Amino acid sequence: MFYCGFGGDFCGQSTYDDVNHRATTVILAFSNTVRDGSIVVDTGNWPTTMVSKWQAAGKKVLISVGGQNGVWDYIFESETNEGNFVRAVVDVISKYSLDGIDLDIEAYHSPPSIVARMINNLRAGLTAKFPVIRKQIVVSPECVAVYQGSGVPDANVGGNPFNYFVPIINLADAAIDFYQVQAYNNWYDGVPGGSLDYLKNVYLNWRNLQGLGQWGKPIPNFKGVAGNKLLMGILASTSAGGAAYYAPPAIITSFKNFLYTNNYELNGFMMWDSHWDELNNYVISDAATN
Repeated sequence: MFYCGFGGDFCGQSTYDDVNHRATTVILAFSNTVRDGSIVVDTGNWPTTMVSKWQAAGKKVLISVGGQNGVWDYIFESETNEGNFVRAVVDVISKYSLDGIDLDIEAYHSPPSIVARMINNLRAGLTAKFPVIRKQIVVSPECVAVYQGSGVPDANVGGNPFNYFVPIINLADAAIDFYQVQAYNNWYDGVPGGSLDYLKNVYLNWRNLQGLGQWGKPIPNFKGVAGNKLLMGILASTSAGGAAYYAPPAIITSFKNFLYTNNYELNGFMMWDSHWDELNNYVISDAATN
């Protein structure tokens, strides 16, 4: 569950604990990037008491990099900036006793190989700082970052959102703990957003199983994402994002039945965000966790 509780330039929605008690992970949105590649957090609105409460209840608490002020080009501009980013993330996780980092990468200018290098270096930096407990690295890409209806871009060339994450997964999967795919934006092979088939198609594409789309077929030389590392990102209400992509509780339940019937593994659901979930009477988070 994303918790959008920092100040306005960092996110700016929640002002108290509105996270469904069933959530297993709380992702604090957002930290912002700065020109030298490092990150800054909203120290004035840091939810110290809530973080302690969530962790005492067994929840993981992560910090996310992204949002409207998450300029990924700063990080990938040079190896120096990349190193600044890694050190800053490690420092924030250490200072606030967090359980990991979410990388909300929705920019495609940099070559996928550079992104994969950063993720691998981040894993190395976290392992060096925390050799006993593995800190989580989570990525939350747009759904079209794996898409069977298009070719795979050259790992050394940026600019193409379609299949942007295929080279990254091939190069950095061992460093990544979970993939939270945003199944709530972008055209996806003609399947209507918010529908059962939309969720099915995103899931099948990211697993690199045969998709539902008319142009889809498994991507060569790509193993797909393991089911135990995959989460489906869904909207908490029609106000949380594009209303056309909102999947109501009945669709969520039908999708879970589809997984069960076919013996397909899924780690769980990611949701944007707790503020809209509460205003929607927790019907989506309850459907996802029941």
